Amino acid sequence: MTGSTAIRLVLWIAVIVASCAPALRPIAAGNRVPVPTFSREVAPILFKHCASCHQPGEIASAVSFLSYESSRPWAESIRDKISRREMPPWPADPTGSVKFRNAPTLTQTDIDTIVAWVNGGAPKGNDADLPPAPSVPQGWLQPQGRAPDLVIPLREIQIPATGEIPYVRYLVKVPYLDDKWVTAIQLRPGNRAVVHHMAITELALADGVTPADLNRITAIAGKLGLTGGSISAQPAVVAPGNPALHDMLGVYTPGTTFEAYGPDSAKLLRGGKNMYLNFNIHYQTTGQPEKDASTLGFWFQPDPPKHQLFRVPASGETILAGGKELLTDASGPKAEGTSVAIPPIPAYAENYEVVGITAYTEPVTIYQFQPHAHLRGKDFRYAVVYPDGREESVLNVPHYDFHWQLAYELDTPLQLPAGSKLVVTAHYDNSAKNVHLLHRGGHASSDSPHPPGPEKEVHFREENQSWDEMFTPFVQYTIDNQDLTKRTQPQPAENGQPSAARDALREHTVVPIAETVGCLEQRPSRDWTLTRAGEPILSKTQSTSSAALQKAAGRALGKQEYRLLGVDAFKPETQKGHKLAVKGVLIEGADDRRLEDRRLNVTSLQTVAATCD
Repeated sequence: MTGSTAIRLVLWIAVIVASCAPALRPIAAGNRVPVPTFSREVAPILFKHCASCHQPGEIASAVSFLSYESSRPWAESIRDKISRREMPPWPADPTGSVKFRNAPTLTQTDIDTIVAWVNGGAPKGNDADLPPAPSVPQGWLQPQGRAPDLVIPLREIQIPATGEIPYVRYLVKVPYLDDKWVTAIQLRPGNRAVVHHMAITELALADGVTPADLNRITAIAGKLGLTGGSISAQPAVVAPGNPALHDMLGVYTPGTTFEAYGPDSAKLLRGGKNMYLNFNIHYQTTGQPEKDASTLGFWFQPDPPKHQLFRVPASGETILAGGKELLTDASGPKAEGTSVAIPPIPAYAENYEVVGITAYTEPVTIYQFQPHAHLRGKDFRYAVVYPDGREESVLNVPHYDFHWQLAYELDTPLQLPAGSKLVVTAHYDNSAKNVHLLHRGGHASSDSPHPPGPEKEVHFREENQSWDEMFTPFVQYTIDNQDLTKRTQPQPAENGQPSAARDALREHTVVPIAETVGCLEQRPSRDWTLTRAGEPILSKTQSTSSAALQKAAGRALGKQEYRLLGVDAFKPETQKGHKLAVKGVLIEGADDRRLEDRRLNVTSLQTVAATCD
């Protein structure tokens, strides 16, 4: 061996030893930093960030982190997953997201501590240093350990081994005559393996009508092909300004079970002699007979809050699919939680896009986002378009996971001025690249009668099974101006008089939705404008229909010009120079001669003629 070869060999061995040193160092020595122990440094991290799921009875009960003995076999896996930031699971990407108060993300110091512990041999340490393990009394997750003020046990449901299970819906009478203000709620599944999601609304049944009567009426209506509401039951609480949208009182999805509200906000549980909680439960089979008996818990406060919370799908107004705005009177069954028929996802489609747009005609504050889809859900993005044209991404979930659907609670509630718009964009992967389709059932072989392979079209319908799809991006918010006795809503103009839209804007804090026709052009600044526009007419809806477009086609052009905000989803470049029917929040300033003082935050944009001649 030559001298140079020997030197190279020594250096090579030194590099190997140095690279392996952390794994080979079981104890601290000399002046080295002491190796962290489970009892003193690691257990507090696991108890705080991981044990809420990794304990008996919870979603990750197969791996418990409540003791050294149960945690030690998983030490290397813990190190690897937290180093890659795969655990604790948090799908929101900080890039394009605001800060969330329920983010379980570990600090770099926490990660370094656990890595040093594992690389140092994962010592236990002294039992005297071990903090008390977190306790969950009877499964209730209220942070102060307070039991619910009201517990509603659901009846036991028998789940067959295989096959399609229609949504289980049943009603439970509200046990109060007076209203209650809900400060926290928890939906606790009895069998997590079979409960895909639970949704709770509240219904007011007509006098003399019982749940059995309502079931018979619903069954008859279904045989007649009738859908929608019933004169026998109405939602007890609806979204402000949109009585078609129920307030979703509670939601359970994998990863989301307990939620609490701030000191100034609460949800309303209406009391009365014929008020009922309406449970809709989506079960999935596992290949063997199962049963479930879930439980609902409420925590109340005695006095009304400053603000009432509402939870509705942010897709409740305008929806676009595959780049095309959907008309409300188009044929086909309406997709669950929407007023439109969403076309099916084609076979092998890798990036099918659905966009939901909702404008706010009065100031609102948003507290929570919760995207929901099924096996093909690929990503979600929530963005805001402000009345001045600014756009901001507020939630970015680049890798949506059907098995871990979280509610994202904003660290600082998002205050949106009147005239703002929320745009939610989702993509769906029905290709062979989607790993959720490889198991031919997503969860288990139970779905084998309907294997969700990429060769099949995927439908959006009511009561969707796992192999169907959903576009339900929930948002929870309050109306900032909630004194209903002092708030005045703008009324539709008589005979469509255009001045009513401007009067509504100038005299009320609630800005109007307006519609007009004009010609689409793009300015040198790249802003899109509606030129030769007619006078605006107030509209009761943000979306549009084929019948409305036929009327708009006959309207005359005018001399107005409007800057159009947030139009990218409508693919305006394909409609340049066309005569359009446009709806949106009408935003006007003091000087009608300035384009910046005439804006439409667009909620509908449709061609009614190929030219503006």
